[in-house]
Amino acid sequence: MTIAIRTGRLTLRPVGERDEERLFALFADWEVIRWLSSPPWPYTREDMRSFVRGQATLAPEDAETRLVIRLEHEPIGIVGVRIKAADHVLRGAGPNIGYWLGRPYWGRGYMTEALAGVVRHLFASTPHDAIYCGAFVENPASLRVQEKVGFVPDGETMLYSRPRGGDFPHINTVLTRGALASG
Repeated sequence: MTIAIRTGRLTLRPVGERDEERLFALFADWEVIRWLSSPPWPYTREDMRSFVRGQATLAPEDAETRLVIRLEHEPIGIVGVRIKAADHVLRGAGPNIGYWLGRPYWGRGYMTEALAGVVRHLFASTPHDAIYCGAFVENPASLRVQEKVGFVPDGETMLYSRPRGGDFPHINTVLTRGALASG
């Protein structure tokens, strides 16, 4: 999928091999990975190599679109978008967004800007009336990013965290097309 999303300071585009080294340096950090559900810990160069190379080989029906967040041509994080059917965790069908940002870039509004850009793109390019997101309860910074973009709580579940090796409380959030338009 060819996507390029531009915001005031950032460009988001599909992850490519040229991003591998910089993404690994940012992602192989416990303070980043601990807030996610699926990566292994410890995270190795081979894990990143497999992740990046795997982006080109996913079947379209299984693909999660993963966009690298770039600041001044430098990768600083990733936003992933999956189009999911309704299930017990996500509560509804439609795009589900996950993301991470390298620790040196925290607290500067980059993730809020990137998430807002992806949300605008999804509502402009898909028929879905709701976008889903969420974060572990112990990650108030991520929940605040979602709140700033317009997401609201949509229930709480227990979600398995592979890096932490257990189930933890997770707040599901949702943003509807109507709420975005009226906000």
